[in-house]
Amino acid sequence: MRFLFYGLLLVLLLSACQPAGPVDLTALAGKARAGDSQACRQLVDLLAMQENSVNEKVYAIVVEIGQPMVEHLLAGIESENRGQREYIIAALGTLQVKTAIQPISQVLLNKQLKRRYIAAWALGEIGDPVAIPTLLLGLGDPVELVRQYATRALIKFNRDAVDPLLALLPQADPVTAAGAIRALGDIGDKRSIEALLGQVAGTNRQEAYLALGKLRDPRAEAALIQGLTDADWQVRMNAAMALGPIGSIRAIPALQGTLEDETLVVREWSARSLSVITGTKVNYRDSSGEMVEPYSVYH
Repeated sequence: MRFLFYGLLLVLLLSACQPAGPVDLTALAGKARAGDSQACRQLVDLLAMQENSVNEKVYAIVVEIGQPMVEHLLAGIESENRGQREYIIAALGTLQVKTAIQPISQVLLNKQLKRRYIAAWALGEIGDPVAIPTLLLGLGDPVELVRQYATRALIKFNRDAVDPLLALLPQADPVTAAGAIRALGDIGDKRSIEALLGQVAGTNRQEAYLALGKLRDPRAEAALIQGLTDADWQVRMNAAMALGPIGSIRAIPALQGTLEDETLVVREWSARSLSVITGTKVNYRDSSGEMVEPYSVYH
């Protein structure tokens, strides 16, 4: 019976692309928009079909219809068809369906599933802080793309995510901590300053210096000056970059020292930050050995 059903559905789908085919998506959408449950279910079923990009067309229809589709999207969220499941999750996220948080969270945490980053994205779109604990778990996911999207989703929560991130950071493993630091930096809440300063000597010091720069808090100046002597050139670059907006005359000698750094971008950012702090043009030695002025990135 199941084979017969999908066979018939495929025939309908293929026919939908013909001018006089038996499936009229416009008519089907009209019925679904009016609350016809059978039409809504059929649209959700069609999200499983890739032929002739029907699933893409139907997805746009589903999102446009909105509320009448929610019940039927929720019913299909556990579909074994990956494409259908992804379209369903994306639609629920776009429609900001709060009742979808729990089932979408289950998808995100099921490491046997692929492309789970879509679930992290959807939780960020829904925007309910109830999803924050699940996204915190996503920061330590073994899949990099899932970690990236979990971080971006937490950033969308802005200040609501700060306290949970700060509570997570002290006991987090290095991978999870890196995502938490990135999120705190992009959120830019000054409540994060002490926690980020506590990370400048650890394995995630590169991320910590970058985040401190984004906070633009003068309390980070001493740590940033120290970062200019770090063995990692990216740490030195991040520290030099951050000192421009927040540095005082105390940072000048250290930045003058890194004007002779072995790494080009460190020299460039040192000159740029010195120019901002002193208010005068400062040149650096480029890759050809010529003394040039860095272009301004500050506005």
